[in-house]
Amino acid sequence: MALLVLRKEEVEVLSLLSRVKINSFSVLKGMEGFDEETIKSNKEEHKVVISDFAKDGAIWKDKEGKLRLIRELQGVFKIINAPEKTYRIKSSSNRALREHYYSKIGELGVLFSVGKDGAFFNIGYPFKDQLMSTWFKDEIIGDLGINEEEKKDFSLDFNLLGDEFNIMILSLLIQKNLNKDDFKIEDLLKEEVYNDLERDNFFDLNVEKYKENYDENKFKKIIDKLVDKKVFEASEEGYKVKNEISSAFEIDNIRDIVEISEITPFMRGKNFYITNKGFMYIEPVISPEPEWNIKLEGLKTKTYDLFKKAIDFSYIKPSDKLKEELKRHM
Repeated sequence: MALLVLRKEEVEVLSLLSRVKINSFSVLKGMEGFDEETIKSNKEEHKVVISDFAKDGAIWKDKEGKLRLIRELQGVFKIINAPEKTYRIKSSSNRALREHYYSKIGELGVLFSVGKDGAFFNIGYPFKDQLMSTWFKDEIIGDLGINEEEKKDFSLDFNLLGDEFNIMILSLLIQKNLNKDDFKIEDLLKEEVYNDLERDNFFDLNVEKYKENYDENKFKKIIDKLVDKKVFEASEEGYKVKNEISSAFEIDNIRDIVEISEITPFMRGKNFYITNKGFMYIEPVISPEPEWNIKLEGLKTKTYDLFKKAIDFSYIKPSDKLKEELKRHM
């Protein structure tokens, strides 16, 4: 694998000399400072960069005297400028390289990483999904320091509508703050639950809406659906959130939260939670009603499977209005 460490002006020159038009999937399309006007204003800096690249043998002149990239760099910047797909991976941890873009044409990809404050850019190539999964393990997940005997193997995948997601979060608050392994429906109506929600509202739920819109009958219907989806477990003592799910949402277990998005007109995205107990993906589904896809994977899950699920996004469920807009533009 080759690695280039470039300044902004050097990226601009290589992008321009590739003569491949930047498309809407390119990492450069929406990146601050890479707009056409800014690039054109850097002509003097570009002259210096071109001279340096010519000395290094990175560029050459054809019979007509036009500057060209060597074949290797031409291939790299064809993928950067006009990829079929680009995925953005951004860690919340304070690292020198926090933001990465994986661009692909077919099976072949390039990894474009942004240094702190845009001071430099790393370009790694060639990449394929298998090699990217190794990079994902080493650079994003890292060594969790968990003994093999403590690791569990499980996989959960479910979709929750807005009300179902809210009740799951409220139930987690009850189990944590009221120190209850199991809860009854009437527990969800207690005033202290409202107070807990206001104090520990890490999912930004609307407290007033919760008070106004939920009653015992509505709770019962929603909880029955969560039991059917195997998110809740029912017993004679009441209900509880499945252990793998409650562990994933326990703040003390979370090591890092990684934003993963696909650069498309829809800008689909998800959060990837790295925890002491396993891995969790939470993705808002583009649909007429609020909906969330949640996936949980145990620590024994193969890295390749984790990476493929990270860049796999839910099917878009457009509203009637969005369908009409799509027809109008197609």
